[in-house]
Amino acid sequence: MKNNIFKVAFILLIISNVSCDNSPGMERVSDTEVSVDQFISMSAEQYQNLGIDLADMSKTAFNAEIEVRGVVDVPPENIAEVSSAVPGVIKSMTHNVLPGKYVKKGAVLAMAYSMDLVQLQQDYLETFLKKEILNQELSRQKELYEKGAGVLKKVQLAESELKLNQAKGAGLRAKLKIANVNIEKLKAGEIRPQLYIYAPFSGFVKAVHINTGSNFSTSDVLFELISKEHLHVELTVYEQDAMWLKNSQKVHISGTNIPDGLVGSIFLISKSFDENSKALNVHVHIDDERQEEQLTPGQYVNAKIQMEEKMTNTLPESALIRESNGNYVLVKKQNEHSFEKVAVEIGASKNGLIEIISPSALEDVAVSKVHLISGMSDSGE
Repeated sequence: MKNNIFKVAFILLIISNVSCDNSPGMERVSDTEVSVDQFISMSAEQYQNLGIDLADMSKTAFNAEIEVRGVVDVPPENIAEVSSAVPGVIKSMTHNVLPGKYVKKGAVLAMAYSMDLVQLQQDYLETFLKKEILNQELSRQKELYEKGAGVLKKVQLAESELKLNQAKGAGLRAKLKIANVNIEKLKAGEIRPQLYIYAPFSGFVKAVHINTGSNFSTSDVLFELISKEHLHVELTVYEQDAMWLKNSQKVHISGTNIPDGLVGSIFLISKSFDENSKALNVHVHIDDERQEEQLTPGQYVNAKIQMEEKMTNTLPESALIRESNGNYVLVKKQNEHSFEKVAVEIGASKNGLIEIISPSALEDVAVSKVHLISGMSDSGE
């Protein structure tokens, strides 16, 4: 590749030396970029000796690909950080908690002892038993009031105490349900100190953050689980390619442990660019969900986004002059041995062809493919 670029620079230097306007000519900028004057003129003999090859703009059925990188990801609802509703001390852990182990929804991950859980149960039981007494007191005060032997204020006070008791009981009952306490057994007087930690869904153990004997609070993450259901691929597409994206485009995915590759479809395109990378996140679903088993969350993959086939203006990619301020081609003037450097906007490339988005006026002219000049070995290279 480096050798070809040198040839471009060499030929352009020859052309600049025969320019009729005695301009400074071409300067070599880098191994990938060259700079050439706006106009290049030569005699008929010079033109003949250089053996310049010309190419016309052509219409080509173009089905280009955008090559990108991505990572396998899971929806947020398929990632769980397991904690406890009450603090306690880990008494034992099951064999289910080995990292990478598959666990079913509801499986016991660990058992703990919790004095806070004992206190919650005691408070609920006291509230539950007191409710009957408060009901009886309200009935008695209403009866006295109706007979003229009581006062309205005591009736209202009894109603208020009963409602407060009911509210407290509802709150305690909700906490106990989160802690997986059987309310009916508790009403029968059964108070237990054991606290069980369950798997919230079926999936794989990603991480374990506790050991037997560990103290934990309600803010501590004890386990991390991840489900491989509905895996998707999140691609990073940079700004220059973003204009070609649309939902339902097919994507060919390859990577480690994907011997035959996978096919997916774009289902979500981010609406804003990342401030640092200037890239869009593009989400891809695998067409055959049974093949998702080949993917591992966090795995990096290569992807080719398939663009729709279209008839588009193309030139040989070798005709392109890449400069730091843009892309150009040398356009031959009619009936003259001279060229004009014209700025072009390019699109995708494939099989040695480059899409020319603008200007469309190039359709009526010939373009010099500067590094396909014949007889270069005879030019003193």
